[in-house]
Amino acid sequence: MAPSVSGDIPGARDGHSACVLDRNMYIFGGFEQLADCFSNDIHKLDTRSMCWSLVRAKGAPARWRDFHSATVIGSKMYIFGGRADRSGPYHSNNEIYCNRIRVFDLLTETWLDAPQTTPPPEGRRSHSAFAYRGELYVFGGYNARLNRHFQDLWKYTAVTGRWQRVDVQGKGPCARRRQCCCIVGDKILLFGGTSPSQDQDLQDEFYLMDHSDLYILDFSPSLKTLCKLAVLQYSLDQSCLPHDIRWELSAMTTNSNISRPLLSSHG
Repeated sequence: MAPSVSGDIPGARDGHSACVLDRNMYIFGGFEQLADCFSNDIHKLDTRSMCWSLVRAKGAPARWRDFHSATVIGSKMYIFGGRADRSGPYHSNNEIYCNRIRVFDLLTETWLDAPQTTPPPEGRRSHSAFAYRGELYVFGGYNARLNRHFQDLWKYTAVTGRWQRVDVQGKGPCARRRQCCCIVGDKILLFGGTSPSQDQDLQDEFYLMDHSDLYILDFSPSLKTLCKLAVLQYSLDQSCLPHDIRWELSAMTTNSNISRPLLSSHG
């Protein structure tokens, strides 16, 4: 059942972001269907009173965009990526993909510029972003101007403004966008997403394949896990290993798809 809400209710939109600090949910950006334009406003929902309000933000706002990410670290909301347009809020099919971090202080309701002391990743949309131990991580996504899907993992350290590409052990997911990514303890669970069709004759933006696979990224692997990765990496003999270890190695290399990939006709 949809809860009853009041206040300055935001208009219908898609491709926006939502994040939570304390008892408040903040939504930013998206594409407003009735206005037929991108948004760069911020609305806040107080979950105690279920009342919406338009945030009267101070400072130079982030660019109008959709399919970006918004991640809370401390009391600040970090905006990365998304699809925007050179003409401003209106869509003219002249897309741009910003790769500069914008920060919104949720306590002072002020837009801030974030330092970037090293080259950032390529701009992208429909990526995943999450915070772990005070740092921002970005995975995957898509850039239509480059017609490229990504499978890279990047880390942004807010204190220093430093971007760093993360080298990950083990077999990771293929290049994709629109995946679900969440953090549980020291592990990141990544499920699904969309990639170009494997049919060489159909490899463009509109012939896509939806995934149903699951990947786990362990930020604090045990010695046992590291040993299993070494066995797989160097193709070591498994015959002398205990049965439960051999079963776990088999599980680590077995296709995790729930169903076969499905062709998708949407971008």
